[in-house]
Amino acid sequence: MFSTNKTLVAAAVATLFAGSASAMSGSSDGASGEKINGKYAANYEEIIRAADGKYLDAKVIEAILGKDATYGRDGLEGKLDPANPYSFEVEDSIDGGNHGNAQCKIPAAFVEVHDSAKANYYNDSKFVANGFGTPIAESALAKWNIVVDGDGKGLPDPSVGMTVEEGAKIYVQFCGMCHGEFGEGAKGYLPLAVDENLVTSAFDDPAPMKAVGNYWPYATTLFDYIRRTMPFWTPNAPFIGDKGYMGMTGYILQSNYVKLDENGTEIQDDDFFNSEMLMKANKFMKNQGNFFCDHRPVIHNERCMTNCPDAQVGDGKGDIHHYKQARRLPDGTPQYNVPQRMHEDPPGVGHSGM
Repeated sequence: MFSTNKTLVAAAVATLFAGSASAMSGSSDGASGEKINGKYAANYEEIIRAADGKYLDAKVIEAILGKDATYGRDGLEGKLDPANPYSFEVEDSIDGGNHGNAQCKIPAAFVEVHDSAKANYYNDSKFVANGFGTPIAESALAKWNIVVDGDGKGLPDPSVGMTVEEGAKIYVQFCGMCHGEFGEGAKGYLPLAVDENLVTSAFDDPAPMKAVGNYWPYATTLFDYIRRTMPFWTPNAPFIGDKGYMGMTGYILQSNYVKLDENGTEIQDDDFFNSEMLMKANKFMKNQGNFFCDHRPVIHNERCMTNCPDAQVGDGKGDIHHYKQARRLPDGTPQYNVPQRMHEDPPGVGHSGM
């Protein structure tokens, strides 16, 4: 466990290396002519350091990947290769299938991150506080030793839980005043359950509202977040307990019509919602697989501040007075909830004072 700032650094480093180990395995300090998988410069670390660490510089990327594999579609597809030093690609072990970039790691090309991690790593078993602060007792940290991994590791025992109906009562008692009794949102807080597609058809369409069902990719993260942070005035509340947090998680998932299997089985009020049922729902979160790391470096367009081409100004024809605002509808009215989200409207009952 952690007792000082340095041991906290060690924990962060351990997480970093856990996510980046597969990327680092492809690195090499060989001669410049050597290639990783016959494609990428094996001495990419030397190339980056020689360029003062500018790993996203266009010339550096070309030197490592080759010009054809740097730009356009080839560049994007190339970064799906885990051996590519710029790849974020990992396999998704949570739901038994690869969803592209559903999870992210530190690219091997970000060498200064790895160098910094190595330089600042501390061995907990040998570290001495040397008078800076007081080591925290293991018993004091036990309350917050509640990490839940995406694959379910760390979830409460299956015997811990309650019916969804019971979870609904706890949700209404401790969450409803802010998020609405049915997850519709209240007092200026955004909703947890909406029946709205995240995909818009036009640039100036109203911004879709993000909620658990249409946005969150994993149910495990939902339980972990709720227990760790809610209610905001007393998170991880002992009077709610693991079974209460599990029950309200089940109610929120039910409110978002999250299914339990490929046959479309729905969560029922009398279901005993526990870690096993949560892991079933985890495989059928609606937005799972739609998250990815945007690994496209900005190396193409130069910033234009004066004498810009007409295509980059206003309506695309050079008229600076004729343009569209993405936050306004064609009739000039604000998109749904925009003033509140932009902190221009005070919170009210529901959204934007309604």
